[in-house]
Amino acid sequence: MKKSIKAFWKGIKAVFTAVVEWTATLFGMNDNSKYGRVLRRVVGIAFAVVIIVWAGMWIYRFGSFLIRDLDIDWGEDHAYFSEQVSDDISYYDGYYGHYGYLKNARGKKVLKHIQCINKPLEGDSLVYFSDGEKRGYFHMRDGHVVVKPIYEHAWIFSDGLAAVAENRRIKFINTEGQVVIDSGFAYDEGNDGYVFHQGHCAVNDSTGKRMGLIDRNGQWVLPPVYESIYPIDTFWLVCTGDAHAVFTFGMDTVFPLTKGWIEISDTAIFVTYADHTQNLYTRKGELITANMIRDVEQLMYETDEVEYPIITSSEYNDSYSVNAPYTRKAVATCWRYEAECGWYGLMSSDGKQVTPPLYQSIEAVDKDLYLCETSYGHGVILNSKGQRVR
Repeated sequence: MKKSIKAFWKGIKAVFTAVVEWTATLFGMNDNSKYGRVLRRVVGIAFAVVIIVWAGMWIYRFGSFLIRDLDIDWGEDHAYFSEQVSDDISYYDGYYGHYGYLKNARGKKVLKHIQCINKPLEGDSLVYFSDGEKRGYFHMRDGHVVVKPIYEHAWIFSDGLAAVAENRRIKFINTEGQVVIDSGFAYDEGNDGYVFHQGHCAVNDSTGKRMGLIDRNGQWVLPPVYESIYPIDTFWLVCTGDAHAVFTFGMDTVFPLTKGWIEISDTAIFVTYADHTQNLYTRKGELITANMIRDVEQLMYETDEVEYPIITSSEYNDSYSVNAPYTRKAVATCWRYEAECGWYGLMSSDGKQVTPPLYQSIEAVDKDLYLCETSYGHGVILNSKGQRVR
C-alpha cells in the first residue's frame, strides 16, 4: 500500500516537472544564469498551476455530466416528499443541488432527474416536469414519460392542450405530444401562463406587442388589439391604454371597454372611472352603489377678524395677553368629500355632490369661494355652485 502511494506521488511529481519544463521551454528560458534559472522555474510553475486549475475545472464539469448521464443514484437522503401526484405516484423534491424523482406506491422510482413538476388543471392527466434544461410531460397515473423533455418552456395541460415554447414561439400540443396549434404566436415572458379556461386562452400575436383570446382550434375569439389580458377568478380582465373590460371565461360581457380601472374581488367588482368616481357592482355587472365616498370634511376659511388670546391670573387678579394673535375662522358653505383615494370634490351641506372628485386639494378661501388644485399645483377658484370664478 505504501509503495503504491509513493509511486502515485512520484508520478504526479514527474507530470508536474514535465509541465514546468515544457512551459519554460515554450517561453525560451534556459539555465545559462542563476537569474534565468529562477525566472524560468517561477514562470513555469505559475503557468503550470494555471493549466492544472483549468484542467480541473473541465474534469469537474465533465464528471458532473457523466454522473447525470450514468443515472447514479445518490440515495433518498438527498430528496424529501413534496406532493402526491396521484393515488399511485408521489413526487420527491431534491435539495442541495440534487434532482428529485417519482416513486410509486410499491416504493419503486419510476422517473428520475426531475428538477420540478406542475400538475394540470382538473380533468387533465399529463404533468409538466423539467429536467433542469428542457421541459416535458409524464402521465400522473404511473409516471411514464409521454412527451420527452425537448421544449425550452412548457405550461400545464388544460382542456386537453398544453402550450410549449420553441424558438421563441408558442405552440399547443395534445395529450399525445402532437402539435395541433402553430400560428406563430410570440412567446411573452411576462405572460403568467398560457392556460385554457373554458376553451379560451390569452396569447400574443406574432409581433408580441398585442394580445387576444383564441379557442381550442387556434382561432381568435377576441382580436389581438389589447395590451394585456389577465385571468382573474372566473373572468378575463382586458386592458388597453387607460381602458379596461371584463368578460367571463365563457366570453359573456360583464363590462364593455371602459376608461378607468377595474378591481375584481370574491364578492363584487369595483370600478374607478377616469373622473375618479367609483361604483360598486355585483359580479354580474349589476350596479350596487354609485358614486361611493370614502370621507367628508367640513371646510373652514379665515375671516378678517383678529383675536388676541387673553389669560387671567387668579393669583394676582390681573389679565395679560399671551402668544401671537390669530385670525378667526368660520364655516364655509360647502363640504369636501373624497372618492378615489387622494381625489376630492365639493359637496353641499345637504349631501349633494356639487363637483366631481377632480381635485387633489380643496381649500376654502371665503364663505362661498374655494381653491381647487389639480396635479402639479395648478388650481381654479370655484363658487358654492361649482362654477369657475374668473
